[in-house]
Amino acid sequence: MIPATVPTEAIFERGHLPDESRPVHAWGDEGEPLVLWRNELRRAQNIEGFKEVRERRQIVSVVPGGGWMTEWQEPGEGTLFADPVVAWVVYSDGEARAIDTDSSGEATLLSPSSSNRRIYHPDQIPDTPLPDKKTSDAATEDE
Repeated sequence: MIPATVPTEAIFERGHLPDESRPVHAWGDEGEPLVLWRNELRRAQNIEGFKEVRERRQIVSVVPGGGWMTEWQEPGEGTLFADPVVAWVVYSDGEARAIDTDSSGEATLLSPSSSNRRIYHPDQIPDTPLPDKKTSDAATEDE
């Protein structure tokens, strides 16, 4: 058995549920990934739904929000809501994701693919509508 020195994860398909990942704790003598399963190390490929092994990205830093904002609109409502980004999580692969908080202070890591939310800095990006939202008639007349 060879200890896993590079953070790696085994991915398992779970049907209609999101894929599950488990850290690779070691490598077998033949190079197979070993994961903790029901309190014992087992070969990942012998567990139902095994899909792949990939490098597990790590959080390398958390930095202040720096004045960035997040804006969204609840489905079916016309009101826009905005909150400051309280911090950014930076991963080992270079991706940075915003953290927002709700009124009770619970932190939420924002998804980069959210279509009903935008993240912007008031000093750097002109005011633009949310994706898939129509601009006002006044804005289209100026074009």
